[in-house]
Amino acid sequence: MSAPGGPARAGATAPSHDESAATAPSHDESAATAPSHDESAATAMFYRMSAERLRARCLWSGLALALSVLVPYEVAYGHGIFVWSVLPELAPAARLAALAPAAAGLWLLFLGARTKQRAGLLIERPTSRAIAVLAALLAVNVAVWIGRRSSAWDMLPLPDSLITRPAPFLAVFALTAAGVVLRFHARARRGGSALLVASVAAALVFYLWPSRGEIPAQTVARAAVLVATLPDVRFQLGYGMVLLFVLGPLAIALLGLAHVRRVPAREHPGLAIAAVWAMPGLMLLSVYRAFLSGGLGVEAGMVAFFALLLVAVVAVLASALEVLVLGVTVPDAELESGHGAGGSARGARPIAAAGAAAAVVAALLGALLALGRPAPKGVDWRLGAPTAEWDRVFGALVPGWERARLARDAHARDARGTGAEAQVLTKARGREMLAAARAQPDGKDLAAALAALAGQVDDLELSGRAFGRLVAEANDAARRAGLPYYLDASVLLGVSAEGTMRRFTTTPYRVKEVHVFRVGEDRFATLLVEPMTEGDRVHLGFSRDQDPFALVLGSEVRSYAERAGQEGAACHAAAGGAPGASAGPLARCDAALAALRGRLGAALEQAVLAGTERHELQHQIDGPHLPLSPAVAELLAGFSDEAQDRASRELSAYIAEMTARDAPPQLTLVHLFPFGVVARGGAEHRVATILLETLAGKKLRFGAREVDPETYAQAFEAQVSRGDDELREAARRAYREHFGVDLLEPVRE
Repeated sequence: MSAPGGPARAGATAPSHDESAATAPSHDESAATAPSHDESAATAMFYRMSAERLRARCLWSGLALALSVLVPYEVAYGHGIFVWSVLPELAPAARLAALAPAAAGLWLLFLGARTKQRAGLLIERPTSRAIAVLAALLAVNVAVWIGRRSSAWDMLPLPDSLITRPAPFLAVFALTAAGVVLRFHARARRGGSALLVASVAAALVFYLWPSRGEIPAQTVARAAVLVATLPDVRFQLGYGMVLLFVLGPLAIALLGLAHVRRVPAREHPGLAIAAVWAMPGLMLLSVYRAFLSGGLGVEAGMVAFFALLLVAVVAVLASALEVLVLGVTVPDAELESGHGAGGSARGARPIAAAGAAAAVVAALLGALLALGRPAPKGVDWRLGAPTAEWDRVFGALVPGWERARLARDAHARDARGTGAEAQVLTKARGREMLAAARAQPDGKDLAAALAALAGQVDDLELSGRAFGRLVAEANDAARRAGLPYYLDASVLLGVSAEGTMRRFTTTPYRVKEVHVFRVGEDRFATLLVEPMTEGDRVHLGFSRDQDPFALVLGSEVRSYAERAGQEGAACHAAAGGAPGASAGPLARCDAALAALRGRLGAALEQAVLAGTERHELQHQIDGPHLPLSPAVAELLAGFSDEAQDRASRELSAYIAEMTARDAPPQLTLVHLFPFGVVARGGAEHRVATILLETLAGKKLRFGAREVDPETYAQAFEAQVSRGDDELREAARRAYREHFGVDLLEPVRE
C-alpha cells in the first residue's frame, strides 16, 4: 500500500474520487494488507460514534414504540378503541401480538440506558447491543405474524395496522441507510456493499414473493396503468401518491445499488437521510391534506403516529446494522484502539449474545405457535326436548330485548339526546328475559350467561370480540344443559359520516338435530336448525370460524326444494329476470333440473339437505387459513383480500358439496348455473365460472371476467351428463388442482 499522497503502484491508476475517502484508502479494496494506524484509529472512532448513535436511538425509538400502546387499537363509530379495552377478549397469541411493539419499546429503552460505571445495564458491548436490537424487532414480527393467524378465528381479526407484512419493507430502508454510511469508511466498505446488495434482495422479496397467489409487482404494474388512465387529474395525484409510496422501497434500493462501488462524499449522505425519512414524509403529507380539508380525526392521528414509528424502527435498525457489521468484520483490537470503545471490552461477547438471542426468539416462536392453535371445539350436544317456557325466552323475550337494544344504540349514534326512554325500555326487556330464564330449573348457567350478556351490553360498541364471547358462553351453557336452542352472533358493518359502524345482533334458532363428524384427528359438527323469528333469509346454511358448529336452516332447505321440485322454468326463476338472462342457456339448466326431479322424486329435499350440510361442514374444516386458489388469484387480481378469500372458500365448499354421498353432484352445478350466466360479480358467480372451467378443462370467458353464456351452457350440459361417481371423482381432482392437497372425507360418528 502506498503512503498517503504517495505515488501509485506500477500498473495502477490514481484513485478516483468515487473510491477516495478522508482516511487513506487502499487502491485495491480486496488487497489482504494490514490496515494503517490511521485507518485503525478512524475505524475505532467511527465504531464509537455508531455505538453511541445506536444507544441514543434505542432510547427515543424505544420510547416511540412503548407509546404505541396509546394509539387506538382500531376505530369504531369514529372513536378509538384502545388495546386495554379488547385485551381480555383476545386469544393468547393475539394478546402478545397486540402488546409486542410496546414490549419491544421497553426492551430498547432498557438497552439504551446506562450508568456512570457501566455502558449498559445488562449489555455493554455495542455489537452485542446491536444483536439484541435485531432480535427484538425479529421477535415483534414473529409475534404479529402468529397473532394474525390466531385472531383469524375470532369474530373480528387483528386490525390492518398490525397484520401487514412489514419485514421486507423495513429491511430495504434500514439496509440502504446503513450500507451507504458504511461505504464512507475505508474499513467498512465491503460490509456496506453487502448491505446494499441485501437491500436489493429485500426489495425483490417485497415485490416478487407471491402474496395470496399473486406477485405484488403485478399489482403495482396494474396500479400504474390505472393511475395513467384515470380521467381526473385530482384522482391521478391522489392515487399517484399511493403508488409512489408503494414504489418507494424499489427506488431507495436502486439508488443504494449505485453506491456499491462508489464512496459517498460525506458520512451521512442524502440517501441515508431519505431512507429513514422519505416514506414517513409521504405519510405525513396525507395527514397534512386531511388537516387542510378539515378531516383531521382519529384515523389521521394514527397515520401520523405510524409515520413516527416507521422513522423510529428504521433508524434504530440501521444503527444496529452499522454496529453489527463493524463488530463482525473488524478485529476487536482495532475497534478498541485509541481512546477505548465505550465499554466494548466488557459484557457478553457477540457470539454469546447471538446464541442467547437465537434461543429466546426460538422459544418465543415455539410458545406462540402453541398458544396460537385454536382451542378444540366442544361439539358434543345431547339434545333435550324443547319446552313452552324456553320457547318463550328464545322466541319472544330475547328478540324483544334485542330490538330495544338496537333502538337504543341507533338513538345514541344519531345524537338525539340521552336516549333515556330507549335505555329504560332496554333494561326492562332485559329484566323480563332474565326473570323467565332464571325461573327454569335447568337454566341456571344459561340464565347467568344471558345476564352477563345483558349486563355488559353498554360496552358492546367498544368490543365486538366481547359480544362474540358472551354469546358463545350462552350457547355453551345451553349445550351443557342439553337445551335445543342456539343464538347466532353476527356483526353488521356499515359506513356513516363518522366512519365505519358495526352493529351486533343475535338470531335465535331451535336445534332439531346435531351431526358430529370426524375428519382425520379433528371433530366437527353441524346443527340442523329452525329459525324462531320472522325475517328474510337467503342462505341454506352458514358457518362462522369462531363458532364450533355449522348451521343448516331446515326451513330454507325445504323452501328451496319446493321451488326446485315444481314443474316449470326453475332456473329462469332463480335468474329473477335479471338483465342478461338468456332463455337458451337457462333452458338447458331447466332441462337438467327436470331430469334430477324425475330421478329423485320425494328425495329431492334430502339431497339438498345433504349437499348443504357437506358445504357448510367444509367451511368448518377449512377454517380461516385455507390457501388461496391460484385460479381465484388470477380471476380476482387487484380485488380486496376479503373478496379473494370469500371466493376461494366458497370454491372449496362447492367442490366438497359435489362429493356428498347422498346428493347427486349435478345438483350443485344446477344450483350454480344461474349465478354463472346472469350475475356479473359476487363469490357465487366467480365460483361457478372457475368450477365449470376446471371440470370442462377450458376457458369459458371471452375477456378477463366476462362469461359467454352459450359456451358456458354447452360446458354445463357436458358435465351434468356425466355419471355421479365420475363427476365426484372429477370434483376431487379439481380440489387437488386448486388447493394442492386431497379433499378429506368426513366420517359421521
